[in-house]
Formats: sequence, structure tokens, C-alpha cells
Amino acid sequence: MNCYEPTDLERIVSNALTERGIKFAAQFPTTSGFVLDFVIGPNICLEADGPCHDSSKAKRRDWFRTKCLIMEGWKVFRLSYHVIEDPKKLTKELDKILL
Repeated sequence: MNCYEPTDLERIVSNALTERGIKFAAQFPTTSGFVLDFVIGPNICLEADGPCHDSSKAKRRDWFRTKCLIMEGWKVFRLSYHVIEDPKKLTKELDKILL
């Protein structure tokens, strides 16, 4: 049983991926203990970053996390809420990532 409730931003990304027919796993645990927002292919992940990721402390934490994931072999794409909340920007960004 999964007790996790996705954020509004995660729902938007999830819907966008589903509309494109992209299979994904949400809230995917890694061997290092991180949980990825979305895994869309072998070692490819999307992170949906809300406003809480804007602070300098959060940016350092995200940088460290991304570096750890890259060392594990992940290709990490971070989607800011500015992109996720704008359907045209989200479509453009997903096009770049998925093509």
C-alpha cells in the first residue's frame, strides 16, 4: 500500500507523461536512499521542483543530491515549477528530454 500523496506539480508532470504515452515509475527509491519523483527510462529521472527548492540551502542540497545520483549512473532532469505550471514550457522541456 502506497501512502504517498503526490504534489500538484507532480500530478501535472504525471498527467503530461501519461498523455504522451510515456511509461514511468513515480516515487522510485534508489540504492543510495533517495526517492526519485519520476523514472522514465533506464537510469533517467525527472525531479519536479516546487518553490521550496528556491532557497540557497535547497539549491545546495539539490546539487549534492544530483551529483550523488549522477555517480550512481542516473541522468537527472530537474523541472522547476516555473516550467511545470506553464503548459507550453512543460511541453517544450519534455520534448527536449524525451527526444
